[in-house]
Amino acid sequence: MHSIIKNTITVKMIPCIKCGGDMPELRLTQYGYDFCVECSTVGAKKGVPVMRGVGDHTWTETIIMEEDMYNKYAEEISGQKPEPKLEDEHPDLKDKNIQGPFKIINRNL
Repeated sequence: MHSIIKNTITVKMIPCIKCGGDMPELRLTQYGYDFCVECSTVGAKKGVPVMRGVGDHTWTETIIMEEDMYNKYAEEISGQKPEPKLEDEHPDLKDKNIQGPFKIINRNL
């Protein structure tokens, strides 16, 4: 007869500064993150190139912004609403961390 020994590791939890939920203290002490994984994967960042200066003294800067701010900017520039996100059209994919303009093709039709 074999006995099974279960090894358990106790992880000290601390609150996330963004949502207040629990997160492992090691995430802060070992890696320097003061927010949980869920808060760090909320949305992708977007960048907009902006040309500055005059004449021979021009340069390009990239303005980094949150996805919702970028969508507002793109809507103002184009006058059109952005395409809906994949997870908005398919709620079952919401927690799958999918990024990009993908189309789901049902090959069973």
